[in-house]
Amino acid sequence: MPVAEIHVHEGRYDEPRLAKLGEAIQGALEAVLEVPPEDYFRIVHILPSHGFTHTPSFLGLTYSEDFILLKLTFIAGRPKEVRLALLKELNVRIVAATGVSPDDLAVLLHELPGENISFGQGLAQRAHISGGT
Repeated sequence: MPVAEIHVHEGRYDEPRLAKLGEAIQGALEAVLEVPPEDYFRIVHILPSHGFTHTPSFLGLTYSEDFILLKLTFIAGRPKEVRLALLKELNVRIVAATGVSPDDLAVLLHELPGENISFGQGLAQRAHISGGT
């Protein structure tokens, strides 16, 4: 059930590049979190420069106009090592798929308890899961 919110600068990502980005994200989720291929939710925010401002550098990293801010939300409970592996796999796959610099991907992971998520009908279908998708 991971939800990917992708924030990019206007004019930097056309439809084919966005498709490659989405496929790279899904590939990492499938490989590391063992998410099934049919389990994907993506929201793409294409923002004008004045609507997406960020520092040009931070922690020794340099950001360009290709900068991607990726927010992933999923059900809590996975070990730290799995989350760290996901961050690495996302960077490797997204860099390969889109041609961005490894510096140009920032990822925020948000974990929610299963009882805080409904897939429809007002039910918390994953309320009993603490480490699921």
